[in-house]
Amino acid sequence: MPTKIMRLFFSLALATGFIYNTQAAETSANASNFLMWQLPNTVNFPVYVYKSGAQTDYIYGQTQQAFLGSYPSGSDGTYTLFYQSANSGPSASFSSASSSSLANNWVSCVLALKKGAVDSSATTCPGVVINNPVTGSNVYTVAFGASPWPGNAVPVSPINQDYGNRKITFKNNSAYANIQIGMVCTQSVNPNNPNCQNTQNLLQISNGNSADFFVDSKTQEGQNFPAGLNSYAFTVTAYQTTSSAAWVNTGGYQAGGTPYATKIELTSAPVSTQQGAQYPQGATNFDVSAVDGYNISVKAYPAKPTYCTYTVPPENSNILGAGLYSNGSSLGELTISENLCLQSSQLPPTASNSQQSSSTGAWNLAVKNSNNFQGCMSPCTYAKVYGNSAQDMFCCAGSFNTPATCDQPSGQLGANNSTYVTNLNPPVSSRVYRFAYDDAIGDFACPAETDFIIEFR
Repeated sequence: MPTKIMRLFFSLALATGFIYNTQAAETSANASNFLMWQLPNTVNFPVYVYKSGAQTDYIYGQTQQAFLGSYPSGSDGTYTLFYQSANSGPSASFSSASSSSLANNWVSCVLALKKGAVDSSATTCPGVVINNPVTGSNVYTVAFGASPWPGNAVPVSPINQDYGNRKITFKNNSAYANIQIGMVCTQSVNPNNPNCQNTQNLLQISNGNSADFFVDSKTQEGQNFPAGLNSYAFTVTAYQTTSSAAWVNTGGYQAGGTPYATKIELTSAPVSTQQGAQYPQGATNFDVSAVDGYNISVKAYPAKPTYCTYTVPPENSNILGAGLYSNGSSLGELTISENLCLQSSQLPPTASNSQQSSSTGAWNLAVKNSNNFQGCMSPCTYAKVYGNSAQDMFCCAGSFNTPATCDQPSGQLGANNSTYVTNLNPPVSSRVYRFAYDDAIGDFACPAETDFIIEFR
């Protein structure tokens, strides 16, 4: 995608599409630490996790990042884990019958956690330990030994996750009578996928209403379904002030334009099917981007409380962070205004007179139509539009194409410290990607099955 490199993280899952996970609902969105499963490669995936008699998780692989809850208090309880032996494999549907022939196909063990510690008197899973996070991370792991699991209990009606109905719901909660949603998609990484579209007019939504976009194309059945979508994004491309008014283009995606729109960016991994069970090839990557600019306020969040991971700052730290996200704790939120844009430029807040002189003064980033405010260009976009020599610096390109060379020290001209970026600090925005190497505050990996809600405001 323009100006942005999507990073594909491993998947994590807890708030599954077929189970309303009460544990996730009860965990505080502001909890500081979380506990993640770390299963051995000696088990036969998928693993079905039960707590208090109900299935709470479907773990499809060792690299999946699946969470028990906040730690320590939100993870306590007794968990029973099941998988089918390698010679039987998962089935598309199961019976709850406990015949001896069926029981012989299952392997199980019990994990009991009490006050954040393993209760060895009630735990049968072998070699279980809780590992502390690496420095800077808030993710603890509960790791298992490689020894065989001792039980052969049969789970009650285990359910395989269905990833084929993933959707994104757009809501028009703005002041506009109607908004038009456009889509951009990299077709080279989505061969023969009809859901990969490049259009300014994907959806039109009247005020107070919503519309859904379904991620997976069911024309690609079999091993290629759910097909997923790689490197795609949505923007508001036009609006009507009243239902009878003319449509006004916005965001710069019209012919000959340069994009400056608030952008919702995703990569949804494809899913393979083996013996009735679905295995995603990764997580859903998600971010709200103002890297090109902004043209509408937005709030984005999972449809159900969901654990997502991110990279702890700085960029490329390789330190894993996690959080529980929902309507009350969004993945990205941005509130824009004309005044906000007029107070923003390429200059840092503490720019010296010499810096202002060498950069020909503060750039006017505002975009207007018939003197009506349409949005705000980022310094990168402005430099592209006007052919400014500082384009590489503000777009983190050329000799500025690494985090180390793109980021400039305080008070110096740079993509990371312009007033455009600093004016988008909380509470104006939260978890919004503002320049090319701002991933660490705004790029998330969410469970492959996650549905999202995007409120334009």
